[in-house]
Amino acid sequence: MTVQILTTWQKKQAALLYFFASDEYLKGLHERVRELQRFVDELLDKSREEGRDRFLRSSQWDDRDTSENWANHGWSFLADFGISVARHLADRTSEIYHVTGAYQCGRGMAEFSMQWTLPTEEEQFDAMFASITEYASYIDDTMEKGQIDGRWQDFGFALAWQKHASMFPQLPKFRVREDISCRTGEVPPKTGVYVSSEYSDGALQFAWNGNEYGELLECSIFNDLGRKALTTVGRSKLWLDEEAMLDFVQRNANAPELTEDPFYSESFTPDLAPSLVANNAFTSASSKWYYVELLEGEFEEIDTETDQPEHQEQRVEAGKHCKTSGYYFSPASPGSRRFFGQGDMFPKLDSAYGNTIWQWDEKQD
Repeated sequence: MTVQILTTWQKKQAALLYFFASDEYLKGLHERVRELQRFVDELLDKSREEGRDRFLRSSQWDDRDTSENWANHGWSFLADFGISVARHLADRTSEIYHVTGAYQCGRGMAEFSMQWTLPTEEEQFDAMFASITEYASYIDDTMEKGQIDGRWQDFGFALAWQKHASMFPQLPKFRVREDISCRTGEVPPKTGVYVSSEYSDGALQFAWNGNEYGELLECSIFNDLGRKALTTVGRSKLWLDEEAMLDFVQRNANAPELTEDPFYSESFTPDLAPSLVANNAFTSASSKWYYVELLEGEFEEIDTETDQPEHQEQRVEAGKHCKTSGYYFSPASPGSRRFFGQGDMFPKLDSAYGNTIWQWDEKQD
């Protein structure tokens, strides 16, 4: 039996998921919320000492713009947020995980005026909460189970790795446990990261077994456009090299997946091209999943990834299924070059050469 081995890119995904799901990362969120609470307490005390509210009450708006109103109402959202993070941390002992509630906190606080602060104070408050929201978003992306497939896609993983790569001078070591498996829609037998056994380009997921909400969702995979982008642009440049992504968009300007996008006409710029492709490059499918075990205290050097995905099938007979998406041609027929997606069957061609053999084309554009 062949043992499934993680690619370097899958190892990076697993490292990110275990990092964002860790107690230490959640504790970091808790400390950031407490820091914001301390900052707001100082602002409220300063407002009271300076008597700011006496200038802010009016017959029209009453005390809407005062620090007293924010302390009585807006503060409760921030306090509840901090309490919920502490509770979420406690639930981890029962292997129960949650999204953070940062969005709800922000929406609640936005209902209450900050006119009682100086412009620089409000700017600092906004910056601190924006930082908290971004930090929390990685937990939310990891734990969200309210949609058909996992919120993490290849695009998001690439951006997250670019931002957090410095956290991983070495990669943790992992082992794929084929003896610990389940299918989409099932609560996993063990809490942790899972890899699809069926889709080599599928995004990894985190799932837990402390309650029924920790099930594995459908696997986010590339559609035809996404596989073509991966093959053409290459793993090391995909999503991150804006010029390469723009070139891909321009070469595929008539692809219906792109032309039907409502922002298509606005996206022919380097900064928007990656998002245009990413918005239309994925689909999802049910899958069998294997547990990815984190080997505590064991590390390995990060391999330099090749510009193109691995293609072990240099020569493939007709009738077999494609394992690596890309362009192939058959010497049996001139002009036979065409794109095959993962899982497609290589067809037999009418030819005097006998069996049809398809070959990987080294020019993948």
